[in-house]
Amino acid sequence: MSTGDKPRSRSGSRPVSPQGDSAGGEPNLILTRATLSYEGSWGPLLWWHDLVVPNLEASYTIASPTTGSSSTEQTPVATADAEATTTSTEQVAQAAPDPAPGIYGPSEETPAGDALEAGGFDDEGEFTPSVFDEGSIADDRTDSTSLNSSVYEHSFRNGRRYHKFRHGRYPIPNDETEQNREDMLHAMMLEVTDGRLYFAPISDNPQKIIDLGTGTGIWAIEMGDLFPSAEIHGLDLSPIQPVWVPPNVKFFVDDVEDTWLNGSDFDFVHLRNMVPVLKSPVNLLRNAYEHMKPGGWVELQDVDGQVHCDDGTLPPDWPLVRFTNHLVEAFAKFGTNSHAAVFGRQYLEEAGFVNIQHRTVKLPYGTWPKDKTMRLVGMYYRTACEEFFPAVGAIHFEMLGWSKIEMEVLFAQCRNAMRDPNVHAYGMMHFWSGQKPA
Repeated sequence: MSTGDKPRSRSGSRPVSPQGDSAGGEPNLILTRATLSYEGSWGPLLWWHDLVVPNLEASYTIASPTTGSSSTEQTPVATADAEATTTSTEQVAQAAPDPAPGIYGPSEETPAGDALEAGGFDDEGEFTPSVFDEGSIADDRTDSTSLNSSVYEHSFRNGRRYHKFRHGRYPIPNDETEQNREDMLHAMMLEVTDGRLYFAPISDNPQKIIDLGTGTGIWAIEMGDLFPSAEIHGLDLSPIQPVWVPPNVKFFVDDVEDTWLNGSDFDFVHLRNMVPVLKSPVNLLRNAYEHMKPGGWVELQDVDGQVHCDDGTLPPDWPLVRFTNHLVEAFAKFGTNSHAAVFGRQYLEEAGFVNIQHRTVKLPYGTWPKDKTMRLVGMYYRTACEEFFPAVGAIHFEMLGWSKIEMEVLFAQCRNAMRDPNVHAYGMMHFWSGQKPA
């Protein structure tokens, strides 16, 4: 059985395929992307490692009510240049180090594990890469696909871009700033989970996997690399995924809460940062259940939308506490629940899943932890939160009747609060998995 804890590449930010060497005798190297950002603007830093990604294809599909997918138009296959940096098999296959103390909570339904040790510092330059080649950055999320033009239509509000397909269904921007934030959160997740893409005990040879709410598609692409014999589907409202993807990865444009048009017999169904924005998590999970193989697994990965603290340093009126309280009210106006992650067991059981497993991961607000890995995670999470404030403010807080000035004041207070090393607050990521009875 596999739990996603595959050996990682030398960059430490990506799992490496367990198949080892490729047909040519060289290590089966994988594309690695880590995204960092600093206060004031995104201008993401992309670190590319092991640039051997053979046999890539470009493909998009719009879901069809008759066949589950429409005809898929693909560009000719392109082969990557083999003159990329290589790594010895021993380096690639080396097991990842033990996770930092205090990262993981227990696998039971208690929301906290060992307390994170404080003693960190706020140094913007601590994680700055020593080498950065701006010429290596390329935006491959272009509109040069075969999708109907309607799914590329957007609306703009307060300087942010939103998808127009199923307008208002997902009131979070889909512009480059938000895409960079999603990719940075993925890099953060790989750090805090020690390179795991999932925790569900799926088989070592899954044949069909679907990522619901795939966003930029980065998780689906990495699963395609990890399981080259599997068919990987990524589903999202916005066609913002890369054009060039592994040949076993296909992206579909649709609403995950609509009638299921995504095929059947899935071994693994994955959702990350999705449950809090679903109007009916149980209905979606029931749909997934009906289209999974007996014995298949589903996994939910979501932040619980609450502020936690283990040592009493959290003031009751801390700005992030006020923000999350208001966010509960704002989400409710959309018929969703920003705290939905804590109800994973209830949702899974109502949908019919068994053998439910639960794990938690701590995400510090800022660089206050003593452990260096957790300081990096805290920098990621703080930056993601800073970008999240204006992303939700344009619609969610306006629905609460807030003025732009009121929003900006609270968001500025939140940004300042996350840089206070004396408050040892963190968010909680929940990993829920359940199995369809065999």
